[in-house]
Amino acid sequence: MNVKELESQIARISRDPLRDILNQVGFNLPEHWQPRISLLKSNRRKVRSNASAENWSPQTGRIEIQFESVPQPEKQPGDAHSRKAEFTVQSGDFPADTSAANDLAHPGWAELLRALDRAEARPGWSFVPLKKFRDEILPAERPEDMPNLRTAEAQRHFLQLAIEKRLVLVGKLPNPKAPQFPVTTIRLNRLMPEVAAALGQRGSTDLGFSPIEIRGEPLSATILRERR
Repeated sequence: MNVKELESQIARISRDPLRDILNQVGFNLPEHWQPRISLLKSNRRKVRSNASAENWSPQTGRIEIQFESVPQPEKQPGDAHSRKAEFTVQSGDFPADTSAANDLAHPGWAELLRALDRAEARPGWSFVPLKKFRDEILPAERPEDMPNLRTAEAQRHFLQLAIEKRLVLVGKLPNPKAPQFPVTTIRLNRLMPEVAAALGQRGSTDLGFSPIEIRGEPLSATILRERR
C-alpha cells in the first residue's frame, strides 16, 4: 500500500465520525463535502503519494484534514438512486425542482424565518443556538405554523439556504462548559427586506426606532467645552 492509498482509506473510514463530531458542535456539512486526508512528515512537508505507507508513522508524522466539495454524479432517470433522491425531496414538501425552493416567494421561507423570530423572542434567551434550533425547536413547531416544512429534510434545507443567502446570520459565543467548543448561534438578519416582509414589516425600515428629543445643549457642544 502506498501513501495515496492509505490517505484514501483513512478518509473513507473517518468520513462519518468526522461529520458526526462537526454536527455535535453546530457545523452541518452538506453531503457533497468530503474529508481529504494528507499525511505529513514531522516538519509538515507532504509525504510523496507514491511512497510506501511505511514511510509515514503516526508517532512522528502528522495528519492534515481538509474538507472539499466533491461533484455528484448525474443520475439517470429511472435508476434506483434517482428514485430514492426524488422521494426524499418530495417528502420534504418542496418541489423536486430545488430551484423552486430557492425562490424567496416560496412560503417555506416565511415559515422558517417566523419560527426563528419566535425563538429569538423567548423569555430569558439572549441567543439562539444553531443546533438547538435545528434539532429541537423546528421539529417542535406546530404543524399549522409550518405547513410547508413538515419534515426534518425540508426544515434543514431551507435553514441552510437561509444561511447561504444571509437571511440568517451565524455567529460564535464562548461556551463556559467547554471552552474548546464555542457555541454556534444564529439570528435573523432583520435589515434584509425579505426578512422584514416575512415578519409582516413590509415598508418599515427603521425596525421600530423613533428618535427622542433630549433637553439641553447638543452633545457635541458639551464635548468641545470639556476639551478646552
